[in-house]
Amino acid sequence: MQDLNLRWERSKAGMMSSLQNAKDDDAEMLAALPNQPLLNANKSKEKTNKTFSVSRRLGLAGLVVATVAFWGMTLLQEATKETNDPMNMMMYDDEMLASMDPTFVAQLLEQRREDEEKKTWAGYLYHTYFSWIQTERGSKPAPPINDFAFDAVFGSNMVLQHGSKAAVYGFLGFKCTAVQLDVYDEDAKKMAFTSKDAMINVTNQPFGKEWGIRPCPKIACPPYDMNPYNPWNAPLGTWKFLLPPQNPGGNYTITATCIGGEDKNVTSLSNVAFGDMWYCSGQSNMWLPLRNSFHINQTSKAILQGKYNNIRIMAGNSGNHPYGHRAWQPNKYGDVGGSNAWRTAYQAVTPENPGKSPLLDFGAACWYFAQSLVDSGVDIPIGLSNTAIGGQRIQEFMNNATIEKCQNRSGSGPQDLRPYKRQLWWDSQLFATQVLPFSDMTVKGWVWYQGENNMFDLKGNADAGVGYSCEMKLLIEQWRELWSKTPGTTDPEAPFGVVTLASGGSEGGPDMGAMHLAQTANYGVLPSPDLPNTFLAQAYDLDDEWGPDLGACFTSNCCEVKKKHYDPKTCNDTLHKICYQPNGACIASLGTPQVMGGIHPRSKKAVGDRLGTAAYNLIYGGKEAYTGPTLQGCSFKNNILEIRFNKTLMRGDQLATPVIPPALPKPERFHPLAGGSQLFVQVDESQYCLEGKITYSGTGQKDDPRYFYCPEWAGGTKDQATNPTTQAYDEGWIMVNFALAPGTTNAIHVDLAPLNGSAPTAVRYAWGTLDCCDYSDPYLYVTHNCIAKCPLQAAKSKLPANPFSARIVNGQCQCVAPQICSDSVELDDGTSSFSPSD
Repeated sequence: MQDLNLRWERSKAGMMSSLQNAKDDDAEMLAALPNQPLLNANKSKEKTNKTFSVSRRLGLAGLVVATVAFWGMTLLQEATKETNDPMNMMMYDDEMLASMDPTFVAQLLEQRREDEEKKTWAGYLYHTYFSWIQTERGSKPAPPINDFAFDAVFGSNMVLQHGSKAAVYGFLGFKCTAVQLDVYDEDAKKMAFTSKDAMINVTNQPFGKEWGIRPCPKIACPPYDMNPYNPWNAPLGTWKFLLPPQNPGGNYTITATCIGGEDKNVTSLSNVAFGDMWYCSGQSNMWLPLRNSFHINQTSKAILQGKYNNIRIMAGNSGNHPYGHRAWQPNKYGDVGGSNAWRTAYQAVTPENPGKSPLLDFGAACWYFAQSLVDSGVDIPIGLSNTAIGGQRIQEFMNNATIEKCQNRSGSGPQDLRPYKRQLWWDSQLFATQVLPFSDMTVKGWVWYQGENNMFDLKGNADAGVGYSCEMKLLIEQWRELWSKTPGTTDPEAPFGVVTLASGGSEGGPDMGAMHLAQTANYGVLPSPDLPNTFLAQAYDLDDEWGPDLGACFTSNCCEVKKKHYDPKTCNDTLHKICYQPNGACIASLGTPQVMGGIHPRSKKAVGDRLGTAAYNLIYGGKEAYTGPTLQGCSFKNNILEIRFNKTLMRGDQLATPVIPPALPKPERFHPLAGGSQLFVQVDESQYCLEGKITYSGTGQKDDPRYFYCPEWAGGTKDQATNPTTQAYDEGWIMVNFALAPGTTNAIHVDLAPLNGSAPTAVRYAWGTLDCCDYSDPYLYVTHNCIAKCPLQAAKSKLPANPFSARIVNGQCQCVAPQICSDSVELDDGTSSFSPSD
């Protein structure tokens, strides 16, 4: 994969060099065009007023520029046609490209280079034409005039946040001097709200240095690539109202009237309800549609029977930009053409066009989160928007103005051998299109599921302001501040949910354990002192529950899946019948196609259930556990290692009796061992490091000599952090078994026999990529699946233990700050099963 990435980088560098040359050639050509002097309004008018009348000047120059613009638009249409063409590189993200045949990728690159050259010309000419038109009208280029309308994120059948000041906003249109908003209660047959006191031009829009200009090299940001930012560096005219807090429920019609405008001056939303509005985002595992989840048939059937109809969604593919793909084009910015329509659950599963249910395209994890809340007893309307896009990095969803608060942030780590991933051009690329349109909306909270494309980056430590961990904390803080800047709307500490990565989401990247820790800002659990009112769904044990495509049914070619056909030469009749039983592997995969294999587990209902469990018990008044067993401390004495878990967080639950399958090598699954206890100890204290780093002695190329160091924020000593050695860190881990500690419900005793008398210096659990399935079972992935089978979990909730890693110092656990795991813990009888001071 790394070789392919290096080839990709060389090809991309060549393409960008060609584009830079094309840009220079374009500048020379544009300088020779008759309309070029008109780009400078003052000089143009000063010169032309002496020789031409305004009408002749506009007529002659307009003819030339219109001709050029027509040519530019023609090229633009040619360059962007056939978006479903397999040779269109925009259809593939980095994850897809990394798994493709290198020859095909090379063909894609060549086609992309040709398309980009066309779009470079077309974009320059198209933008030149409209900039000149606006210049001739007065001064600097101005933003286009949109129709009077609600913002694209609004729609009939939607949910507005109850209990707070719900924001309603839109675009002013032509000559609109004021706006009146009327909210009519259809059930009570009366006006619930009416006002002409609109706030004008206060909504967040992508312009200006804060979030409209990328902090990147010129070569990476040619003008044709301004999408999705506003090229006029000026906002469109907008209006906004804050509704008084409403009770949940209802059926409202909301009408906005433009006063003093022309053309369309009235617009309405119908069947609007008040409830809880949740915003979901992230990358491909949050994007993964319901059609690719195992439980979609049961969900659809339940909806048709009247269940879950209090859930309303922006139905459709979450990758659709609310304002349309070419948002920067004049008269298109802010257009509703790109937005997914709001629908009730019943409307989404029974569309006007039978057989094409919009529900199938909605993000599975986001949906199952709401479904779990309803199953837990939440009966008020729940609104869901999802803006996740595959192959994205966390920094693309962040604000340029504050992103530099994190040092060595992801995408810039020395361990990343793929230079294109360190380009700052990724920053805030989706902040404008996927975040800002919703940021004025009043919401209940957010759910975030992302990290795969940051796996080759520095995971870091939020306490030290380093890497992904810092960015995760900063993203939460940024979004909370942005959404809540208008008092009375979104709560400044509104709930924020995070999903950790499944092991298959590593893409082969290192330090999955450090990534799981980073996704909690290095506390190991959520909420935390730095991130209050957050909640966590661990998904490290939620790989694809059917392999994917492992087991005899698939390896023997018994199933008609993935363009493979039944082969009687390798699949005997008995196995074929077993595989096609109602619960067999072939039936499971037949109805639920996979997307790129194990990177995108189809087991999304389990993810949604864990999110719902955490949110219900933290946010909606539930009294049971919201997280799995969490390390509290450990003690080592008399050759016994006892590990204790936080009893308070278990809320009356207890550790389940562990079932430990045999450990077997499974290197094809991104991890050296499958099964086993997943509990490891070290016996060499100099080897401990949460995230050992690599530096190079030469040019930084892959074949340069490598040196290793362990930063202090990763648990290294000052010497280990400043004096690189040729010896790698984080090695020498030994798998050990464990059992429940006698007489307790929240502690385990570790079998240290494999250490042959050596004392443990560190311990960790569920660290890195892992697979807890029992591969000694011949019927695994044949007659039954495997999911959530890791041995440390809660007995009642079945929530898995939060991964942990800690040194053992002076007989006690010691975690790397900010995580604390050295506290004394009370067990069932108020004492420890043994005390280090005994």
